[in-house]
Amino acid sequence: MSSTPAVIVEGINDIKIYNSIAKSINRCVEVYAVEAIKGYSAGCGHVINAVKALYASAESVLVEDFVIGIIDRDTREFRGELPVEKAFLVLNYYSVESHFVDPEIVRKSISTYTLAGDDAVSEEMIDALFSKIEQKLYDLYYFSLESLRFALDGNYNSDYRYSFANNRRKQDPAMSNVRAKIHELDSFAASLNIRCSLSDLKKISTGKWLLGAFSEEIYILLTNFKIYCGKFGAKKCQYCKREILDTCTYKIKEGISNKTIYSLAFEHTGLTSLDYVRDRFSSVSAVQ
Repeated sequence: MSSTPAVIVEGINDIKIYNSIAKSINRCVEVYAVEAIKGYSAGCGHVINAVKALYASAESVLVEDFVIGIIDRDTREFRGELPVEKAFLVLNYYSVESHFVDPEIVRKSISTYTLAGDDAVSEEMIDALFSKIEQKLYDLYYFSLESLRFALDGNYNSDYRYSFANNRRKQDPAMSNVRAKIHELDSFAASLNIRCSLSDLKKISTGKWLLGAFSEEIYILLTNFKIYCGKFGAKKCQYCKREILDTCTYKIKEGISNKTIYSLAFEHTGLTSLDYVRDRFSSVSAVQ
């Protein structure tokens, strides 16, 4: 490592995200995927081990002044296993992907994947669209609780686990079995002070599940977005004004999929949900 402040992350997919966050505040840091450091592999546990090794070898230097080890919150909070060393930045939500479930991603998707333009849709409409999508995301709530319950008790007879693919929740027997446990899972949630809210869902659902479902709902929205042209406070495009309906600028562009939208989200690291990461980056200094 050089004299530049170092940020250690869990894997290769995190590098671009955290570099972008640093650039957004003109902060020069070096972002290292932990598996690129000799003796370590990808993952949260290895970030923890690497940072603790620095503490063990540091003599007169405060590690937290020049190193940040970023780890997903995942289920560590509920297991009481969050590291206490100041050099760690534990994410506010289950993983970094969770932060991109945000109204701004709805706006960016509309402006990028239709020809409607940035000013075609009002803030009020974006909030209304996001609220509509948010309601669909709560389908993940009980599957996440069921997965969390197993993560905390390996002997629990679970019908859903964090290792499952996102869309498995839509298939039986998992779908029926989890829904049959709703009252039981409500009691489990209450014991951990978990509510059916988006902020808590971001803590108990994997980021990949949540952002995946979010991207799917945005895609469904965009495939039917023509219905909003000139309605619900949106401007009417020039083609629809002339009744050339097949050329409506609110129509989704060709070649777009939910996976495209998922990938787009990571390009927008200026979200307020990531401000605390920016604040932490501002706190580290170069090694003297």
